[in-house]
Amino acid sequence: METRKLIFAALAGSLLAFGCNRAESPKEVQKDVADAQQDAAEQTSEAREEVASSYGEGQEQVAENQYDLAVTEAEGTHKVAIEACEAMSGSEQEACKARADEELAAAKQRAETLKPQ
Repeated sequence: METRKLIFAALAGSLLAFGCNRAESPKEVQKDVADAQQDAAEQTSEAREEVASSYGEGQEQVAENQYDLAVTEAEGTHKVAIEACEAMSGSEQEACKARADEELAAAKQRAETLKPQ
């Protein structure tokens, strides 16, 4: 009984591992990218409204909201890029996702300069 469980777990794990880097269909990728773009646009719009409404509340609040906006934009761009990477497979997909992660980290680092001291 234990052997069966181990075999099943090994098979399930290998299916997950190999399935993670498989390319999605172009139609599916297109839909996922469009959904990610729409979600990013909505979140960015909300963050911009926060920045606009914070004028008059003091420089620190404006700076904090500008930081939040920069992070929101970076995360939205990252989400779209990751979805676009799904069109690739194998090491190409891994490299694409790694690039997107690096760009997100760099954008967040740039956003840190906007944070109030």
